[in-house]
Amino acid sequence: MFNVICTTAFFALLPSLLFNYFLNYPLYVLLIILGLLIELSYLYYLSRFKQRFNISRIIFAGSSYAFLILNYFYNSGINGPTLLAFFLTYTFLIAIFSRKTYPVWTALHIVTGASLLIISFFNPESAHYSYLGEGARVTDFIVTYVTMLLFSFFALDFIRANYDYEKKSATDKAHAIEAHNKELEKVNSEKNKLFSIVSHDLRSPLNTIQSYMELLSSDLLDAQEKAVAEKELLTLTKNTSDLLFNLLSWSKTQMEGVHAKLREQNLFNILAGTINTQHAIASQKDISFTNNISKTASAICDEDMVQLVVRNLLNNAIKFTPTFGKITVDTIQTDKEVIISISDSGKGIPLEQQKEIFSLKIRSTYGTNNEKGIGLGLVLCKDYIELQNGSIWFESVPNEQTVFHISLPRAQA
Repeated sequence: MFNVICTTAFFALLPSLLFNYFLNYPLYVLLIILGLLIELSYLYYLSRFKQRFNISRIIFAGSSYAFLILNYFYNSGINGPTLLAFFLTYTFLIAIFSRKTYPVWTALHIVTGASLLIISFFNPESAHYSYLGEGARVTDFIVTYVTMLLFSFFALDFIRANYDYEKKSATDKAHAIEAHNKELEKVNSEKNKLFSIVSHDLRSPLNTIQSYMELLSSDLLDAQEKAVAEKELLTLTKNTSDLLFNLLSWSKTQMEGVHAKLREQNLFNILAGTINTQHAIASQKDISFTNNISKTASAICDEDMVQLVVRNLLNNAIKFTPTFGKITVDTIQTDKEVIISISDSGKGIPLEQQKEIFSLKIRSTYGTNNEKGIGLGLVLCKDYIELQNGSIWFESVPNEQTVFHISLPRAQA
């Protein structure tokens, strides 16, 4: 605001300079040039570039009073337009100083103005009558009035524009905070639901595992029954382990934040162990498993994240594919990306769940052999793929097929 006042005052004084030059008032012209234009330029420089705003506005206030008092006595006193400038100066001092100084400026203006008028009343000769005729006096009033009016317009317009901008900015921030709070409430609600489901889904298999362990440690089962119990126990333990691993991984991303370590990776090499392990698990359900990952497929990615994502997607494929089903892993390479596709001949994703498959709006699900899950792995997959500048999507036909696609930036040769 102070910088705008300095700039506006500089240009507002130019008409007065020209007017006094043509009226042949050399002393007044010199006063404007030396006392005001140069001073305003210096104060602008001091405030804008030297960041010394406080000293600048104090000098501005003091010099304004000195100039107006001098101008009052030199430019015809009560017969001149100086008192008009007093009102404008008061407005600007109110604008650039803090509210606690308002009584000081108000009292100072009242005392200064009243004192000048009293002096003129008791000593009319104290003010030099500078006009050559009534026409010059009227012209001076017109020039001063128009100058003060324009000066007020530009300065007050800036104040109003700045006020509107700050008000809009504050309103936008308030709306943003409100929206953010609503989003946080929504996320917290979903997290509470998540942990409620997790605690329930962990309690059930752990109780079952405990029951199997108690049976196995007793002499109530024959050899065949023990073999069946051991197989069920292994399946339950694996599913519970997968659930815990996904929960801990997701919790870590929420609490600490995870950063992808991106580097060029050969997808065939880094996924070989993960795919072989899942192949062995699929064979226990007599599921046909085909690995068509190209040995030349290379991507810019994080090895651990890609392994976790593929492991989760293959786990789901095995879980929801019936005995004698089929799972295929393929890769497609384009100029800019490598796409990994995992397809299965399972029961697919219900249409009402497809829109929320990557969100925390999750629920307990059961595989073809009653393998339990809550969908947290897919939320983790989406987060990890996006951290690697990739994308994930799916196509699913209920009771027929599901295909998940992972796109990663391709490593150029």
